[in-house]
Amino acid sequence: MLKFGNSTIPKGISYDKKDIINYFFKIKTNVVENATRVSSPYMMGHMTSALPFFHKHISKLISSLNQNVVKVETSSTMTFLERETLSKLHRAFYNMEDNYYKELLTKNDGCFGCITSGGTIANLTALWISRNNAFPKTDNFNGIEKEGIISALKYYNYNDIAIIGSELMHYSFKKAADILGIGLNKIYTIPVDSEYKIRIDLLTEKLQELKQKRIKVITIVGIASTTEVGSIDDLEKLADLAEEYGAMFHVDGAWGGSFILSDKYRHLLKGIQRADTITIDGHKLLYTPIGCGVVLFKSPFLPTTTIRKVANYIIKTDSMDHGKTTLEGSRPANALYIHASLNILGQHGLRYLLETSIENTKYMYNLINLYPQFEIISKPITNIFTYRYIPTWLQNKNVQIKNKNNDINSSFYTTNNNNNNNSNNNNNNNNNNNNNKIYLEKYNNSDNAYERINDVTFNNEESEIIDDERLRKGFVSKTIIKTTKYPNCTNGVAVLRVVIANPLITKESIKTVIEEQIEFGLKLEKEYCN
Repeated sequence: MLKFGNSTIPKGISYDKKDIINYFFKIKTNVVENATRVSSPYMMGHMTSALPFFHKHISKLISSLNQNVVKVETSSTMTFLERETLSKLHRAFYNMEDNYYKELLTKNDGCFGCITSGGTIANLTALWISRNNAFPKTDNFNGIEKEGIISALKYYNYNDIAIIGSELMHYSFKKAADILGIGLNKIYTIPVDSEYKIRIDLLTEKLQELKQKRIKVITIVGIASTTEVGSIDDLEKLADLAEEYGAMFHVDGAWGGSFILSDKYRHLLKGIQRADTITIDGHKLLYTPIGCGVVLFKSPFLPTTTIRKVANYIIKTDSMDHGKTTLEGSRPANALYIHASLNILGQHGLRYLLETSIENTKYMYNLINLYPQFEIISKPITNIFTYRYIPTWLQNKNVQIKNKNNDINSSFYTTNNNNNNNSNNNNNNNNNNNNNKIYLEKYNNSDNAYERINDVTFNNEESEIIDDERLRKGFVSKTIIKTTKYPNCTNGVAVLRVVIANPLITKESIKTVIEEQIEFGLKLEKEYCN
């Protein structure tokens, strides 16, 4: 941090070539050499990945052209490339007829979606549309965008506004509710089931309750791959409820929406084509650089009637300017990144990357499930799953639970058992029993010892080991999730979270990460036992 403590701006322009070289040398030393290696095959903890080779050249092109796609006047060709890119994504989800796209591509009063800087702005745009659509203009009312929330509620005879979705909704919805004047307390989160999907029964009850209280639900949010565990809601049933209760249906598919391009896994998104709006991030599973969010509109005229804003000097009503319906004003031509991925990688290339990521995730899941040192908390629906480290003195109980729940390791995925792993694990158990004797005495008589692993794995003292871990090869993230597996852990269970998207990840790198985690676990146990 001390390397970045200079708060003064240099006084003049540097004409000396040596000064310029020196600047880049400092950037290389202080930034590049110590930057997080997101492309590493041992980086399995976040939604970042190695990128296709061509994006390096696309990036140079974008910065060299420096187009501003807020209006046609500053992006004469990129505006239309962006429209084409959005039409490709719209067709992937909604699959209208050829003439539908040919006609709308030439119209100036509709758009298939908006390119944004990320999923946060995409979700905010979707909720912005939902809010305005719920309280439209009439002969006697100028609409919520002009009159405001209080006047809108009064005119339409509602007591309040609500957004509703699962308790695993992304935190960007809190930001959106705050910015739109709805309030965080008006986000109603519904518990999830054992598969981490929103409970439809509880959702229906809450919708009925809000209806009786004259609270207008503007949006029902479905999640196509939650950030924590990768679960996908029952989108078909959510679409039914949205229609029944007169709410817009938004799907946050920032991570999992890309699986629409996989013939093998497209069925996981059944019902997404009924969504009024869809968020998808290009910089996640379309393999583009950071800064490529997208929000799609089932009806291209939806934003025109709800959020369009114009100005005399820049974005005129009858123009093709994209700035009319985007929250952000000046924007770079990042649509070119998505356009390149869709055209160069194409359906087959992206499908291969997506399906390979899932196969690698299955492999790691199966391997981890063989070890008594780990307990699976959430199974991989796509390419995310969670688990936790089990201390040596509880590993026998872990094995008993695994045997009792054979459906976890036999019916979900099949794998080849590795007898050598089991024998090595037994040796580790014997060698470390004495080391753990002191700590074992604290919990030996506790009824909820197995649920109190959080006390061992997530503590302030862990920071030293985490810092040490950064010097090693492997990395997975950590989080806390609520699980029906341990209902008494009302504050959630501490878990390790795996996200596998990087095509450079191999079976060997997966094995290395697991072996390192076992080593760290033993080191952590010794810290607590000394």
